Amino acid sequence: MCSVALLILHAAFVAQTGANTDSVDRLADTLIDKLTSKLLGSQLSIPRMSNAFLSPYSASVTRVQGAQNNLRSFGIGSNPLESLALTAIDANNRGNRDLSVRAQQAKMASGWSTVDDVTKEKLGKVLDQVKAKESLLAGITRLGYFDPLGFSTDISGGKLLFYREVELKHGRVAMLASLGMVVGEVYHPLFGGDIDAPAIFAFQQTPLQTFWPAVVAAIAIPEIFSVFSFENPAKQNPLTAEYWKMKDDHEPGDLGFDPLGLKPKDPKELLAMQNKELNNGRLAMIAAAGMVAQELATGSTLFSG
Repeated sequence: MCSVALLILHAAFVAQTGANTDSVDRLADTLIDKLTSKLLGSQLSIPRMSNAFLSPYSASVTRVQGAQNNLRSFGIGSNPLESLALTAIDANNRGNRDLSVRAQQAKMASGWSTVDDVTKEKLGKVLDQVKAKESLLAGITRLGYFDPLGFSTDISGGKLLFYREVELKHGRVAMLASLGMVVGEVYHPLFGGDIDAPAIFAFQQTPLQTFWPAVVAAIAIPEIFSVFSFENPAKQNPLTAEYWKMKDDHEPGDLGFDPLGLKPKDPKELLAMQNKELNNGRLAMIAAAGMVAQELATGSTLFSG
């Protein structure tokens, strides 16, 4: 605040007395001890308006005018240089505040700020082993970091990649299942519309139930390709071999299939999309499990009325 006060006094004194810069600086040095405590105790700082209906320009003008009114109580008259100095100070303060807000939002987006120091050190050692560090940090959002059993810290980087891959696959399947149960029970025109049963039993009432080998083969195709993303235990030290460990350069959930180009190129946008997918997938897993349990308990549909 001392620098703010001196800047304003500098502009006002030059305009009113025509003194040069050196004389103003000497005067400032002489008066600083006497004015600092009084100015810091005043309302010299530019007040911030909370009116959401003001434009940025109007809000800035209002703050500058408020500061000018405060300066009048110290006998400092109005002049163009004073207005220029106050406007520059307001713009600088606003810019610093915006940068601080954006930095805080970035930290909260990654969730790293919610991790305690001990866990940060352990998790950092795991992340150092893999390439897709940002992908593994995704999913730590408003609920913060939650891992009481240490699934993400007391393991190797390859094992953590496997856990994230499993979570993504189950989340994607659960999202499709949740949507399929809702739509299938409400709208089911196939097979003449006669298949009107709880979603968990509908498959058994269609001719598809005789084609289980074909269904299993279709499901196995993408899983066969995923085998190549795992470390071969036979090539590891027999004493320290770890099963279900993915290669350190693997990116969880990336199947190399994006015909519509939906994957963002910007890292921040990609992290935001990964957070959305994980949060929706987690919710869908809980929702699908709840719907299956309810239909097993009641033996009736949930959405067909």
